[in-house]
Amino acid sequence: MASRSWFTLAIAAVIVLICFVATGGIVSSAGAYVRSSGLAANTIVEMALTLVGGALVVAACAVIPAGRVRIAGIAVAIAMFALAALTALSVSWSVAPSSSWLEANRTLAYAAAFAGAIALVRLCGSRWRSLLGGVLLATAFVCAYALLSKVIPESLDRTDAYARLSVPFSYWNAVGLTAALGIPPALWLGARREGHGALNALAAPALCLLLVTLVLSYSRGAVLAAVIGGGLWLAFVPLRLRALALGAIAALAAGAVVVWTLKQPALADDHVALAARSAAGHHLGLLLLAAVVVSYAAALILRFAAERNPLSAARRRTLSIAVAVALALVPIAGIAALAHSSRGFFGEISHGWHDLTTPNGSQPTNAASRLTSGGSMQALYWDYALKVFNTNPGLGAGAGAYPVADQRFMTSHALADYAHGYVFQTLSDLGIVGLLVSLAVAVMWCLSAARAAGPWRARAPGGEGAERLGLLTLMAVVVVFTVHSAVDWTWFVPGDALVALLCAGWVAGRGSPRERSSSVRLSFRRLGRSPCAAAAVAAAIAVALVVAWSQWQPLRSEQAASAGETAIANAQIATASGNLKSAARQVAIAIADEKNAASYDGLDLTPPTDLADAYAQAGRLGAGQRILVHAIDLQPSNSASWLALWEYDYHTGFDLPAGRRALRAEFYLNPRNQANKALDREYIETLN
Repeated sequence: MASRSWFTLAIAAVIVLICFVATGGIVSSAGAYVRSSGLAANTIVEMALTLVGGALVVAACAVIPAGRVRIAGIAVAIAMFALAALTALSVSWSVAPSSSWLEANRTLAYAAAFAGAIALVRLCGSRWRSLLGGVLLATAFVCAYALLSKVIPESLDRTDAYARLSVPFSYWNAVGLTAALGIPPALWLGARREGHGALNALAAPALCLLLVTLVLSYSRGAVLAAVIGGGLWLAFVPLRLRALALGAIAALAAGAVVVWTLKQPALADDHVALAARSAAGHHLGLLLLAAVVVSYAAALILRFAAERNPLSAARRRTLSIAVAVALALVPIAGIAALAHSSRGFFGEISHGWHDLTTPNGSQPTNAASRLTSGGSMQALYWDYALKVFNTNPGLGAGAGAYPVADQRFMTSHALADYAHGYVFQTLSDLGIVGLLVSLAVAVMWCLSAARAAGPWRARAPGGEGAERLGLLTLMAVVVVFTVHSAVDWTWFVPGDALVALLCAGWVAGRGSPRERSSSVRLSFRRLGRSPCAAAAVAAAIAVALVVAWSQWQPLRSEQAASAGETAIANAQIATASGNLKSAARQVAIAIADEKNAASYDGLDLTPPTDLADAYAQAGRLGAGQRILVHAIDLQPSNSASWLALWEYDYHTGFDLPAGRRALRAEFYLNPRNQANKALDREYIETLN
C-alpha cells in the first residue's frame, strides 16, 4: 500500500512539475525574427522526457524473457516515432527550418514519453490505480492553484488584466483542459466499488474544484471535451448510479461557487484594480472552502449510507432506466428549445454553423458570455491553414512553420501562431503525408485500446474487471485530450500532453488479459540471453542520447546569441564614451559568440542577424551583407530573412538597391505586417 502511494505521488509530482516549468510550451514568434518563449525551461523538460523515456525502455528490455520479444503497443510506438521522424525531416523543406527543429525536438520528446509509458506498464503493470490517482491528484492540484490565483491575486496573479483563469500555463484553454482531464479519474475514484469510503469520497471535492476551474476558464473547447469524455465514461463504465450521485453533489457545490463568482464584477470583469480583485478573492476563498467541505461531507454520508443499505438489483435497474430516460430527454429538450426559437430549429443550426465557420465573423469577448457564443477565431486560423496547405499539399510548409507560412494570406492583424486544431495544423505543417501518419498512430492506438480494455467485452469478475474499468477511464482521459486538441493547440502544452501520453501509452502497452504477466523481476543478465533485447537496449541508449543532444542545441545557440547581443550593446556604449579599444574588444567577443551560436543552430535567423550587426560595428559592411544574403538563401520563403537585409542596408547605407529589393520581397511574403506601414514611408523617402 505504501509503495502504491509513493508511486501515485511520484506520477503526480512529475506532471505538476512539468506544468509549472514548461507552462504554455514554446511559442514560436511570427514577428521579425524566429525567436522562442520559454526555450530554456522547455528544453530541460524535453531532454528529461527523452532521457527518462529511454531509461524506462532500457529497464523494460531487462525484464523480457529470452526468446520473447512481443510487446504490446510496440506498433503504436513505432508509428509515433515515424511521426517524429517526419517532423524532423521536414526541416529540409520547411519555410522556417529553425521552428521545425524546435517542433522536431518536442515531438521526439513526446514519442519518448509515450514509449516510456509503454515500458512502465511492462515494469509495473498492476499499478494502474497509481496512474489514475496521480493524474487526478496532479490535475486537482493545478486547478486548485489556478483558483488560488483568484483568491489571492496579490501573491499569484498581480498583473493579469483578464478574469479568465490562466495560471500556471498563461493560457486559459490549457487550464480548462487540465480540469477536463481530471474529470474521468474523479468519477472513477468516487464510483469504484473497492477502496475505503473516506478515500473514495475525496473525489467529490476534487470534482468540485475541477468543475469550478472548467467554467471559470471560459473554455468552450474544454467544456466540449469534458462532456464527450464524461459521456463516454458513463456509457461504457457500469458504475453510472454512483458516478451520477457523486457528480450531482460536486455540480451543486461547484454551481453555487460559479454563480456567486460571475455575479461579482471584481471577479468576472476584465481590467479590474488589484485591490478590488483581492478583496473579492478572499470571499471567494471562503466560499470555495465551504463548497469543498460540504461536498466531501455529503459524499461521505452518501457512501456509507449506500454501504449500509445497498440497493437491490431491481431497484438499481429501475433507477438506471430512469437516469437513462432523463439523460435522453436532455437533447430532446434542446431540440424543442431550438424549434421554438425565433430562427427555428434549422435556422438556429445554420446560424451557429455560420458563426463557427465564417473566418471574418463576429468574435466573442473574454467574458463568461463566450461559453454560449458560437463565434471564434478558429475559423480564420483554419482558413489560413488550408491556404498554406494548398501551397504544398503533399508535405506542407514544414513542422512549426505555420506562423511564417500564413503571413502571405493574413487578412487580419491578429497574429496566428497556431492553426488551433491538430488536423488543420498537421495539414499546414506536414500535408497529407503527416495527416496519414497521424491517422496511422490513432488507428493503431484504437486497436491496442480495444484489445486491452474491450469496451464491448463481457464483464470479467474480480481484479481483471476492476482493471478493465481503470483502463476505460484512462481511455476517456485520452479522448478528452483528443477532442480538445481538435479545436485548439494544447498539443503543444507539455503538461497537458504528458497526461494524455502517459494514459495512452499505458493503455496501448497493457495488452489483452492473456498477455499480461502478474510480476516481473529486473535483471540485466537476461540481456545476454536475448540478442534482440540487447540490441534494443543499445538502440534506446543511442537514440536517447542523440535526441537529447539535438534538443540542447537551439538552447545553446540562443544563449550564445544573447551573449553576443550583450557584447554588441557594450561595444556601442564604449564607442559613445570614446573608448575605442574596449569597443573593438567587445565587437570581437560578439563576433565569436554569434559564430558559436550559428554553429550550434545554423537554421535560426538570430545569429546571422546579430553577426551582421557585429560586422557593421567593426566596419566590415560587406561581410555583414554576405551573412544576411546567405540567410536568405537558407530561408527564401521567410519574410524575416528579407526584412533583416532591408534593415541592415537601410541603417548602414551599404547597398540601398539590394535593401529595396529585399523590402519588396518582405512586402510580398508578409503584406499585413504592422511594421510595413512605417517601413513603406521610409522606403518612399529613400526613393526621393
